[in-house]
Formats: sequence, C-alpha cells, structure tokens
Amino acid sequence: MTGRWERILSRYGQTITLYRQGQEEGTACRAFLQPVLEKGADFFQRQPTPLGLVRQDRWICLGGPDMALDELDGGYIAWGNQIFTVRSAQPVYLGDRLVYWWGLLAVRD
Repeated sequence: MTGRWERILSRYGQTITLYRQGQEEGTACRAFLQPVLEKGADFFQRQPTPLGLVRQDRWICLGGPDMALDELDGGYIAWGNQIFTVRSAQPVYLGDRLVYWWGLLAVRD
C-alpha cells in the first residue's frame, strides 16, 4: 500500500519543503495540498476561484510516511509563494504500518 501511495504522490502531488524549527535548510517532499471548503465561513476569508469560493487560511495536507508533520516543532511548510503552519497532524496507519500523514495547515502571514 505504501508503494502505491508514494507512486501517486510522485505523479500527482505537489513538491513542498518542510522547515524544522532552527534549521535553515528544508527537506523537499511530495504531498497533496487542498484548501478547506466550508459553507459557514466568513466572507472576507474566501476568494473566488474557478471551482467556487475557497477559504484561504486553512488547507489539508496529505503526505508520505517520511514527512512526520508532528515533529516540525514550530517550523513551517513552504509551497510556491505560500508559507503554512501545521495546526494539527495525525499519522494514518494500515495495521502496524504508517501509510501517510494528514495535516491541517494555516496560511502564515
């Protein structure tokens, strides 16, 4: 299962960079980043896109087992010209094996 997930990430995922607290050099990884869509959000936090209104302050991140989003210790994630802080992170297991990381990200100002 992890081999398939890594092939999907390498083909369709975005290249992101993980920066741990106190480290100047980041680690490049592949992940899926998508904005969180909510119906009850305040209007000023939404921006029109071809797919509809999108909240710009919260994103979902799905990444490989090597990402360890809970170990950034105040670090951040960079993607393009966006900088994200990890609000919440959960490892997802299949049996005893870590398959991927799920993270809720906030756009850092």
